Formats: sequence, C-alpha cells, structure tokens
Amino acid sequence: MDRLEYELVTLKNNKQYLVLASLMHEYNVYDLVLNVEDENDIKIVLQDVKNGKTILTEVEDKNLLKTLSPLFETKIRDKQNNI
Repeated sequence: MDRLEYELVTLKNNKQYLVLASLMHEYNVYDLVLNVEDENDIKIVLQDVKNGKTILTEVEDKNLLKTLSPLFETKIRDKQNNI
C-alpha cells in the first residue's frame, strides 16, 4: 500500500483532499481526508490498489465509521501531542 499521509488526492467528486492520517484496521488501510476548499468536508476513505493504481473509496457503513472515527481521533490527538 502507498503511504499517502500529507498527500493531496482527488476523489470521484473531483474535489481535492489532504490526507491527514492513515491507519490499518482488519487488514484494510483507511485514510482520514480533509477537503482543501471546505474544512467542514472530512471523510474516511478505504485505500485499495487496483491495476497498480491507488483507489480511494468513501466509507459509508455507519457501523464501520463508528469504529474508525475514535481510532482516527486518537491518532490525530497523539500527533498533536508530539508536536
């Protein structure tokens, strides 16, 4: 898997996002992304590789989001404490 942290990526909605953090959960890699034009637009996306290209798919499963959200919150808080 590519390490995309702090990279700019474009999602299917043609908007650019900054990858704030990545984590592995149950053998999948997820990224927390922030829209560069709208700071209220934050998404969790699944990172996958198809035909050698990294594909990001927005996570819409509410149960999975409830699981991942606190993990990302902890990761971001730990990063802030280390600065």
